[in-house]
Amino acid sequence: MAFNTEFLAKEDGFEEIEPGFSLTEFLSSPYLDTIAQTIEREYYSRQVSRFHYPVILMIKLLVIKCFRKQSYVRTIRLLTEDDCFNLGAEKTEAGYLLPNPATLHSFVKYRLGVEGVERLMHLVGEAIVLWAQEERVGIIDSTPIEASRYDRYALFHPHYQVKMDKAHIFHLGPYPLTMVYSNGTDADLTHLFPLIERVEALKPKLSLVLLDAGYDSYEAHAHLWYHLNARPCIDTRDGAVIQEEGTEPRIRHWVNKLWRAGGDIHAPLTQQLRFLYQHGRVEQVGMHLRNKNLLDPEFPTLIQSRGECERIHGRIKASVTFHLKGIRHESRKLYMTLNFVAYQILLLFGLRAGLKNPTHLSALV
Repeated sequence: MAFNTEFLAKEDGFEEIEPGFSLTEFLSSPYLDTIAQTIEREYYSRQVSRFHYPVILMIKLLVIKCFRKQSYVRTIRLLTEDDCFNLGAEKTEAGYLLPNPATLHSFVKYRLGVEGVERLMHLVGEAIVLWAQEERVGIIDSTPIEASRYDRYALFHPHYQVKMDKAHIFHLGPYPLTMVYSNGTDADLTHLFPLIERVEALKPKLSLVLLDAGYDSYEAHAHLWYHLNARPCIDTRDGAVIQEEGTEPRIRHWVNKLWRAGGDIHAPLTQQLRFLYQHGRVEQVGMHLRNKNLLDPEFPTLIQSRGECERIHGRIKASVTFHLKGIRHESRKLYMTLNFVAYQILLLFGLRAGLKNPTHLSALV
């Protein structure tokens, strides 16, 4: 998506959020205009001239609903005149023109659906990548989304000792870029490649990607390195050893063996590894990358910073409804993704406004 000049224009912001600062005033800047225009273009027919509320208004109302943890009815009913003015709602003789709660629900459930909310997540992720260019470290981890102990659908996880689903999240520094939703007992590794595909589409400029030992496999090392163009720093399992097949002599051996397919042992090592990856030697590439981590004395220090994602997960759960209690089974993926996107949007506004620590949103009301 190409952001317009209004979005790209630098402006002076504020360093901290004052306690009691209005959420609607925080959302009053035009940072979502281009994103909203894209959603309108893709999810509304140009051939039908039927009235609909501005998409930018609907998205901001959803952010308010998620952050204030309100029903659709209370979200609309509790808006003040100042809120309506800040949101840019149209004013008529009868007052501000606002959607009915059922209209806002229909926009989420039927106009967008899971696909549309995930599209919105992608667009917001693109904007975060644009404005957080100094962030070069990615972190991947899953977090439990807790359900009621009486839930018939969520599965019991023996480690967390709760019934739950999972969100597999990619963070760019302190900013969550995208997520994949899954059952609570799914192995993290099974959802890594779909997550990598989503991150690759956002095109962040990464130097490292940090992961815990649950992702430790040769394929994971190779996929992360190849698709994200970053060093995979995956915490190794106990008993990890150097693999002979991942050494440089064995890399050159296989490149030479595949010379008919274009293998060149005189090419730079990185080029040889990419060649092997493209010709089915994914595990061998992963072995080489894992060997490098095992031999690097700085690797234990690098992997320690992975713990920052736990604090970010805590902030998400404190800021929006990121649990399954009271949510119908068929709507869970939709509303967990929606709440995730609402948190992303708040971070985008903070990042765009120049906050020193845009992850501290608790002061908003």
